[in-house]
Amino acid sequence: MAGSVQAAENPVQAAYKSTNVKGALVNVCKEQTAKGGKLSSSEVSKFCSCQVEAQGKVTEAQKWEIQSAINAKKSPSSLGFVQQQNRDLKACFGPQLTTKLEKLTEDAMKAAQQQAPKKIRF
Repeated sequence: MAGSVQAAENPVQAAYKSTNVKGALVNVCKEQTAKGGKLSSSEVSKFCSCQVEAQGKVTEAQKWEIQSAINAKKSPSSLGFVQQQNRDLKACFGPQLTTKLEKLTEDAMKAAQQQAPKKIRF
């Protein structure tokens, strides 16, 4: 029975078994991002290439710093290297894709706020 549950392996885990892990991670990103239907195929490709490249540059020590910030109830975006990574990502994306992603993020946040349950006052 456990074998049938494992049959649907996590795509990211499967990517790590590839002989080209980076390329496989980019492909997983493309598949997942394209499902949203909000970006063109060239935008998806650019987004995923930049994203995977940026993730690959994060060191183990930086991951620890991020987790420490989260544990301390601080935003990781307050960390200098995260701010630099965000600047690098925006440069990689280019102005058009950056603007589109910011708009999509803003729209998603508005939609989430509207979906949030309303507090009942007595």
